[in-house]
Amino acid sequence: MVPLNKCYNRLTTFFESVVRMEIKQLEYFVTAHNCGSLSKAAAKLFTTQPNVSRVIKLFEQELGSPLFERTSKGLKLTAYGKSIYSYAENILKNVNLITDTNSISSNNNFSVATYPSNIMSWLLVELYQKNPDMILSHQQGTVEEITTQVSQGFSELGILYVSQNQLKAFRHIISHKKLKFIEIEKREACIYVGHNNPLYNKTSISFEELLKLKFVRGLNDFFSMEHQLEQVNVGGFATDTLQPTVYTNSEHLLTNIILETDVVELGINMVSPSHKQYDIKNLKIEGEDAYLTFGYVIQQDHNLSHNAQELLKSLEKLLKP
Repeated sequence: MVPLNKCYNRLTTFFESVVRMEIKQLEYFVTAHNCGSLSKAAAKLFTTQPNVSRVIKLFEQELGSPLFERTSKGLKLTAYGKSIYSYAENILKNVNLITDTNSISSNNNFSVATYPSNIMSWLLVELYQKNPDMILSHQQGTVEEITTQVSQGFSELGILYVSQNQLKAFRHIISHKKLKFIEIEKREACIYVGHNNPLYNKTSISFEELLKLKFVRGLNDFFSMEHQLEQVNVGGFATDTLQPTVYTNSEHLLTNIILETDVVELGINMVSPSHKQYDIKNLKIEGEDAYLTFGYVIQQDHNLSHNAQELLKSLEKLLKP
């Protein structure tokens, strides 16, 4: 039995630490208890067991007390863990409620997460021009980062694309985050080339040529969704057979590296106004049934705001002229 004064002191430490802790620490703590094991929690959080263990250990160090006992039957809350669990759970609920109210209920606020893309940047500028009084929040990231932004209520919707062979697994995974994926359109995969690229005057490229190219791609984050799903396949080949030479999440670097060098990007076949402006061309991949499913994720049972609907209308217009 923990003495009352000691329990009070520990609760005081917990509330003092709330102001500096990360929401992720609370989420990992609550999820680990609900799942009963670190491995199950890692699967639900789309990360690794060592990462869950590291985050919880750091949380325990900040609080100055262990939260779990490791038993043969799994994780068991300590007396202190029990005393703060309901508070941690309520904080997470309130954070989601606050962000949901802020980003969804207000007609003048709009938050969206997307993959790094000049196309999305152009559409967001167009949206802002229609509503210059809006407060716009935009985050770029990996598939995991996009879905996390939406599931935690920091973004109203997340715009992304996944390969056809990933789609079933992707839908299953995001269902555990209480998200749903709305498909807009299937599009062929292609490569983007700049005017300095020897391939610029071509309209398509063979698979053999593709393997010889240098690629720019998003940061190879170990905790990204791509590492949790099957290896991405584009038609008959896996993207891990390609040779990335530049890793970045900066669309400025991405655009300039394509424009000024012979580096190319693998992407979705759609005409971007910014690509026309920068003279970047799309080359079809010959003989490959390579399709990507383009769409967006939102929280289940969520009604889209006016700004979200306007953005999606513009996106669909671009995809389906």
